[in-house]
Order: sequence, then structure tokens, then C-alpha cells
Amino acid sequence: MVFRTLMKRKKTELILFLTLIGLIFTVLHSVDYNDTFFVKAQDNPQPQWLTYDKALTKSKVENIPTLIYFYSDNCGWCRKMETETFANKEIQELLNNSFALVKINGNSNKTVQVEDEKLTERQLATEAYRVNAFPTIWFLNSGNERIANLPGYVQPDVFLPILVYIKDDFYKKYTFQEYMELEKNK
Repeated sequence: MVFRTLMKRKKTELILFLTLIGLIFTVLHSVDYNDTFFVKAQDNPQPQWLTYDKALTKSKVENIPTLIYFYSDNCGWCRKMETETFANKEIQELLNNSFALVKINGNSNKTVQVEDEKLTERQLATEAYRVNAFPTIWFLNSGNERIANLPGYVQPDVFLPILVYIKDDFYKKYTFQEYMELEKNK
């Protein structure tokens, strides 16, 4: 008698538990994670990262440069770049409005479409762009030709003039040092 009562109680608890789990999954599945409760897009816009092939296409169509950000999940300087430099509102605005953006994990085996072939993100970083440290940024012009690379962490106050230098094609006429002298004398 005690055993049957115990078994009946366990069954009831199991049914309640499974019902609760089902309810939780239903609620989680129906939540809009883009809701401002979860993401305050206006307060904290994020760089609009695209796939490699889509960014190169956007660059050509919109006649804007491409910024390729090579990072690694286990890279402290990459996290600092993301939380300090890319998190800067002025930089985010400039990136989202004036660049085609690509974020490539240099240690990933995820495939990337490169013209007619597929490479892993690791191959793209190490073989195609010769990245040997993270973070590294490559800038390409709208014809997808390489302009320059920028290895290592870059502070926001240094990164912003670099973006303007690339965006406004000053690299075609001046070295970066010459450009900074011109800006300083304004």
C-alpha cells in the first residue's frame, strides 16, 4: 500500500515536471529576442557583420571599403578590441555606414565561400591573408584589392582616424603619418 502511494506520487511529480519543461520550452521558443527588453539596439548598436562573400559583394555594389576582422575565441586582445574599440558608438556608426564588415574566426573550421572555392576560416586567415596573430584587421578597397593590414589591438582614439583615412581614400595620396599631420594642422 505504501509502495503504491509512493509510485503514484512519483508519477504525478514526473508528469508535473515534464509539463513544466514543456511549458518552459514553449515560452522560450515564442520569445522575440530582438525585443528591446533583450537588446537595446538604439542604445548599443553592434557592427553589422556579414559573411565574407556578402561583404565583398556589398563593397563592390555600394563602392565602400571592406574591413575584415580576424579574431580568435581565446584571444584576450580580441575581446578588448570588441568591448572597447568596436563598442565605441562613433566607431560603430562609421563602421556600419561606411564599410562592408566581415568577422573571421582564425581558428575555426567553418567554411567560407571565396570566389569559386570553399576555405575554412582558418585557411582564409592563415593562407589567404597570412594572419599570424590576433586580432588583425585587413582593409580592402571596393574592387576587393588589399589596402593594408592592421595587426594587434587598436584603441578607439587611434582606430577612428584610421577608419576615416581608409573610408575617404586618403591612403591613395598620403601616408598615414602625413594624413595625421594634415588633420593636426586643421
